Amino acid sequence: MKTLLTALVITTFALHAALAAPQEIPKGSKLRAQLFDLARPTIEKQASQAVKFAGSQRQLGNWAFFIGQIVNEKGAPILIGDSAETLLLWKQENGRWVFLAGEAGATEPFHLEEWPRKYGAPLELFK
Repeated sequence: MKTLLTALVITTFALHAALAAPQEIPKGSKLRAQLFDLARPTIEKQASQAVKFAGSQRQLGNWAFFIGQIVNEKGAPILIGDSAETLLLWKQENGRWVFLAGEAGATEPFHLEEWPRKYGAPLELFK
């Protein structure tokens, strides 16, 4: 009985650790496209042109985060100021995804402090 209980506790901790780690949203997936479509109008307004996204998009529970660059149709970076770095944040609420924030041309890692404080996003999402 003690061995079974120990195994159950170890399995529970391992499962919790796996669930607490952000998972990459696969390129070409329906979810990835859906999330980018929600952010695109805001980012295209910031860039003053059509954009595509190139980078890492991760999900942790009902949160999603993108860090990467905005690029044109040919894949070349679109600079805003001196940077093409782009940060995007979404949250799933009542079964639907909502775009919360996005910054194209980011030069500082503000999202590490501001977005967890302002939106309640888990810090683990940004690691």
